[in-house]
Amino acid sequence: MSASEVSFSILRYAVQKLHDGDMNAVLDLGFEVDELRAMEGLTLRDLQYLSRVTVPFLRVQVDHDVYRAMLTRVRDEAQTEAMQDTLILQGAPRQLMQTLYGMTPQQYSNRRRLLRLTGQNTGRPPRIPEELEHTIWRHWSALQDAEPARRYLETAQRSQTSVANVWQIVKPDSVEG
Repeated sequence: MSASEVSFSILRYAVQKLHDGDMNAVLDLGFEVDELRAMEGLTLRDLQYLSRVTVPFLRVQVDHDVYRAMLTRVRDEAQTEAMQDTLILQGAPRQLMQTLYGMTPQQYSNRRRLLRLTGQNTGRPPRIPEELEHTIWRHWSALQDAEPARRYLETAQRSQTSVANVWQIVKPDSVEG
């Protein structure tokens, strides 16, 4: 897309926003009030003429700091989603996902469906053997500096059990992180 095409697209957007009554959106683009008045008077023929003008009237530039921050946020979001998926695949219960991520029951259910996990555990979970309980506590305590989600996952992996079992044992302590 050429610079003049970008300029025309932004102008067309501005005219549409102006006709929709969203003057703030147009002002946010950098147009001034007198330019808004002139824009209101543009006819279809005027817009067709402007679409053929090859001189760009806008300067578009990248704000590198904002762009880098956006990329960092996208990567962080992808890592968070990957961790959520891993926890769910390792048996994380809905209550844990709600505690760690604010996940609603519907979001949890949808995520399980996307991960092709079907069925739901009903009833009370079986009693965890005392030896496994001690193993879970030992690994949980050793990981006290880890981020909570990673702490649950690594405790389960090191204990060779599910995240649900770890949650069942440590959940009263989970508020402390």
